[in-house]
Amino acid sequence: MKAFVTGGSGFVGRYMIQMLRDRGNEVIALARSEQAAKQVTQLGAKVVRGDLLDQPTMLQGMQGCDVVFHIAGFLSIWGQYKSFYEINVLGTERALAAAQVANVPCFVQIGAAASVFDRQSLSWIDESHPLQQPDFSPYIATKSIAEQRVITANRSGFRTAVVRPSWIWGNGDHVLPQLVTAVKTGQFIWIDQGNYPYMTTHVMNVCHGAILAAERSPGGQAYFLSDGDVVQFYRWVTTLLQIAGVKPGRLSIPRWVAWNVAGLMEMIWGITRQQGIPPITRTMVRLIGQELTFTDRKAREELGYTPIMARDSGLAELAAFYR
Repeated sequence: MKAFVTGGSGFVGRYMIQMLRDRGNEVIALARSEQAAKQVTQLGAKVVRGDLLDQPTMLQGMQGCDVVFHIAGFLSIWGQYKSFYEINVLGTERALAAAQVANVPCFVQIGAAASVFDRQSLSWIDESHPLQQPDFSPYIATKSIAEQRVITANRSGFRTAVVRPSWIWGNGDHVLPQLVTAVKTGQFIWIDQGNYPYMTTHVMNVCHGAILAAERSPGGQAYFLSDGDVVQFYRWVTTLLQIAGVKPGRLSIPRWVAWNVAGLMEMIWGITRQQGIPPITRTMVRLIGQELTFTDRKAREELGYTPIMARDSGLAELAAFYR
């Protein structure tokens, strides 16, 4: 198999390239900087220099490919809608267009479970739950629109699929260092004491599920991917922080307070045009401040998906990484 990968120098992209290369596949990776080009080259991928809005460059790199793994995207808890739309939506549209012109038969996007988030807690949902475009979160809204673009592009000769992980974690992720910084600077606080169920997806499981989607999905489908179990949010985050050598306090506020404070912070930042990210945003509260449980039965039944990285094994690797 010959694969084209966007976002190859990012956290998920590096694992995807490594997994594909370990399986003997040829990989072409889009890289927008010299540093990114060096990173993907070291992983064994061939480099095409450009970005997601450079459709001609992507078209050139996709020639002769069997699949596109579209991983690149903009994830942030704060920012202008235009910035999210340009990368998450326009970037996806141009990657899709390039793949179709290059006659690539399969296109798989790494989406997000967040694409179905609104303001409510979600308990054991499946893929029938509708996509959402909440006005409080440009990240959630644009990931949702991007998924729609991928699914509706499916046609005869061009299979498309989206995988939806939740809280992607593993060695080299960006979330844990941010949590450590928040604890050390006194900015960490629990919402509802972290006392709610949550689901996660190790980066190896994300890549494994995406490759299975490329191989086995009938097309036009989305799939939740999980680590196969449910965790209590407090225990999960406390375990991660202990591995990183820090201990969170127990200070907590109710979710409704967090939501209103986040809205106030966003208003202040918008009026005063302050630089940087507010200490709390509604996107942050929505992503990690309440229950999220779903079933990955569809991925198991249609793709034959089972996690290849168990939680205990992933945590052991993470502990070794931090040591």
